[in-house]
Amino acid sequence: MTLEELISRLTETDDGLTVFASEPWTAQSDATAVPNREGSSQPDAEGRTYLLETVLIRDVLETWRAHHDGAIPSPQEACEAVIYYAENDTYLHPEEDLP
Repeated sequence: MTLEELISRLTETDDGLTVFASEPWTAQSDATAVPNREGSSQPDAEGRTYLLETVLIRDVLETWRAHHDGAIPSPQEACEAVIYYAENDTYLHPEEDLP
């Protein structure tokens, strides 16, 4: 599954999962979500690296919507916001939107 597909399918019941994705992180990176566990920052068996917990991904997307007058991000925009947060430990603000 791609990161874009995984993020698009997150539901409220997915809390407690950690997302891993192949680097370099893009919307098309191979991704998976597994139950949270100790040492979750270590690469998984497929070599995918820790991205974020699903609860943080949901928070990133809610913040994106708040900064865009409630708009729903496209799958690409959602991936960009999540990757930006994972790499920078801060939210992607409208004036920083990627091309």
